[in-house]
Amino acid sequence: MTTTTGDLTGARVDGRYRLERLIARGGMADVYEARDERLDRTVAVKMITAAGAEGFDLKAFTHEARTIARLSHPNVVAVFDQGVHQGLPYVVMEYVPGTTLRDLLNRRRRLRIEEAVELCGQILDGLQAAHDAGLVHRDVKPENILLKNGGRGDRVKVVDFGLAEAVHGDRDTGGPLVATAAYVAPELVSGEPAQAASDVYSTAILLYELLTGEVPFDGPDSGAVARRHVEEDVPSPRIKAPDVPESLAELVTAAASRRPGARPVDAGAFLRRLQAIDVKPVPGTTGQVPRPTRAVRTTMVVGGPDAKRSWKALITLGLIAALLVGVAAAGWWIGIGRYTSAPSLLGQTGDTVAAYAEEQGFDVRIDEVFSESAPAGKVISQDPEVGDRIRQGATITVVVSLGPERYTVPELAGESEEAAREALARFTDQVTVERDYSTEHDEGAVIGTQPPSGEEVKAGAPVTLIVSEGFPPLEVPDLVGMDEGDAVAALEAEGLEVGEVTERTSDTIDKGRVVEQSPAPDAHAGPGDEVDLVISAGPELIAVPDVVGEDIADARKTLEDLGFTVKTAQIWFTGTVFDQSVDAGEEAEKGSEIWLWAR
Repeated sequence: MTTTTGDLTGARVDGRYRLERLIARGGMADVYEARDERLDRTVAVKMITAAGAEGFDLKAFTHEARTIARLSHPNVVAVFDQGVHQGLPYVVMEYVPGTTLRDLLNRRRRLRIEEAVELCGQILDGLQAAHDAGLVHRDVKPENILLKNGGRGDRVKVVDFGLAEAVHGDRDTGGPLVATAAYVAPELVSGEPAQAASDVYSTAILLYELLTGEVPFDGPDSGAVARRHVEEDVPSPRIKAPDVPESLAELVTAAASRRPGARPVDAGAFLRRLQAIDVKPVPGTTGQVPRPTRAVRTTMVVGGPDAKRSWKALITLGLIAALLVGVAAAGWWIGIGRYTSAPSLLGQTGDTVAAYAEEQGFDVRIDEVFSESAPAGKVISQDPEVGDRIRQGATITVVVSLGPERYTVPELAGESEEAAREALARFTDQVTVERDYSTEHDEGAVIGTQPPSGEEVKAGAPVTLIVSEGFPPLEVPDLVGMDEGDAVAALEAEGLEVGEVTERTSDTIDKGRVVEQSPAPDAHAGPGDEVDLVISAGPELIAVPDVVGEDIADARKTLEDLGFTVKTAQIWFTGTVFDQSVDAGEEAEKGSEIWLWAR
């Protein structure tokens, strides 16, 4: 595999993605802000580095990227495309302007309790969509959480689902450890397979950090930190942050249990328990992150008698003030006043969202998409997003779930292979063909499908077409020696028919039995093919000659040459035949016995 290294800014990937600037660099991959010139939109291109591509499995990478691309959730960074550029695998993702959760923590150290719970809830919502699709993230950490527009009330986006393991490991067998030591689940350190509960553990560690400002375990190196996850229980966050409610602290330690079976089974279970908790700070604490204070001047200087103005001056000042107020009010209205924050329509359904938006003073436009995680009719995203600046009375576009994208396998029996492929192309291009013999369908016609017709499948699901190779070949039975009636029955039982029937004498086959057949035994034939039969007429009949008066030796030779069996009886010694058992001129079967008497 030929690979390139270094900054690829300016390169054009796959003839459509122009890499405009390098926005992140890591040991395994670099991320570029890019322009999709075909669709005229900004995207993010994650390019696996030459070092990250070592041991690269293109098939596994492609499978993971396609699976991730089918995720449709507002808290998951969408994946649009994948491929290989100059030997380096890449994936094209949604571009999210903003910052990472790590950047936010670097600025503020810890978050307010309600803010931490809200952010964690959105993270879990996105993770559950992945868990429903059979994906495990394996590397939940602040660096993989994007906060659009700084994260203040805006949408949280989880990035990098499964791509690390697609390059370096197998989700089913565990593979090499690709995770961050501070957040890694104990079972991954022990080499066990990743599971949904592994993401629950990492998210619990992340929530611990949001609440306390630090991770529970540290050490001189990543190996030491990873071992602590295996050997030690995560302490209560209340030890570091006494304002954390006891119920929330207990949930964090339960979700961070060393034993996967003791944790919530997946992100959805974690989220439901989190949403049931009262996040009010512990009495006696503020629940707020300490903020630096600044001095504010509050003294106003009032002039003495010498500062009085004439009434005309006061009027002039009043008019100027009124004008300034009017200008300020107009400016406020143009710049701020006519705008408000977009309300949340995410709790609505396709049936109620229009009326609810009207109550809030907005119009609504509805788009519908399939979703593997959201039930049909539920609003799964909106634009502008919740809290975005928006003009009063403006239109908000909402995306309503159509439910999982499912298609019914059509009834294709009897159709041509070409027509069947066209019918399946409506929802999949993963079509394979198997061929088999059929007594019901002509060669080239579809016998059936797998999955069978009527079954519901996902878009892109593989479908096997079973196409007829025509009638199954038959083997002609061995009929020689059989009675004619039995031979006819045997042919009909095999789906064959009796063809021309002729007779022929036979010295070895009894009369009425098959002497010969065509085609020969074990030859291939199709249903309805004819088999010709030759039936024995018995031994050949031969006219017996008159041998009376002949020497007995000559008479014996004459009869034996004709095929008869000769028996003799000699009274005298002259050897002249005086009688024969079958009269001359009569017909006898070849091989039959004739007696001769001589004297």
